[in-house]
Amino acid sequence: MYQPETSYEDFLKSEQEKYPELNLKDIEVLTERLKANVDLPPLRAKLIVMFLHSSYFNVDEAYKTITNYCKYRKELPQVFENYDPSSEEMKQVFDNMSICIVLNPSSGKQERILYTNFKNTDPREYDYVRCCRYFFMMLEYLMVTSGTFDGVVLTMNSKGVSWRHITKTPMNTMKRLLGFVQEALPVRLKEVHVLNAGSIISMLFSIIKPFMRSNLMNLLKIFPEDSTDIFNHMPIDLMPLEIGGNGKSHYEYCEETYQKMISARDFFLSLN
Repeated sequence: MYQPETSYEDFLKSEQEKYPELNLKDIEVLTERLKANVDLPPLRAKLIVMFLHSSYFNVDEAYKTITNYCKYRKELPQVFENYDPSSEEMKQVFDNMSICIVLNPSSGKQERILYTNFKNTDPREYDYVRCCRYFFMMLEYLMVTSGTFDGVVLTMNSKGVSWRHITKTPMNTMKRLLGFVQEALPVRLKEVHVLNAGSIISMLFSIIKPFMRSNLMNLLKIFPEDSTDIFNHMPIDLMPLEIGGNGKSHYEYCEETYQKMISARDFFLSLN
């Protein structure tokens, strides 16, 4: 794993060993195209490598993805600014939600596994925007410490979701974040699993389905309440105890993830 302060030269050398398709010429061409667009803010060199990888080494596609990335970040400052894992807002998320990394090996390019689960189902303690900020901070930590990898698999346990959670979710923000996920991610999204999906989740998907493209729909797997079919897709030895897995409690995964984010606080502050 890398440290946030790992030099770009060391980072790039290791990334090319993982993916020989990452060639200097493509990186240089993409970097120059970005510099030529005066409407785009400066982008970290490591992040440019991430985008080239997430776009399967297609320079044109990487450029398009980066322009979308900058657009959505500008439109959603409430999600993509004020990164500070030790802030009271992020502590509030930590106290009420498990948003965590389940699998992040110290080396290699295998898929990374992310997981979310309510700690407290009281809608009064639920803040969608703060949860999204926490999630994307976690993704930043994953990228800066892992570099490129084959993709992300996200499993969300929806047990405890109520209609009051839905009414507290700003739909315009959710719509834009769906656009970000589909058009602007600097990682490859491989699968999204939704566990314990009852009538409320069905209602939510009927609302957001018009904003979901076929490529995202194809990644989505929805499991009914109390189904154990998730273990046909995910390793039972890693998944949290609370859903029948043999891994750690999601509370423990969340604590480990949060402490790692706290240790990288200086990095997060540098992004603001």
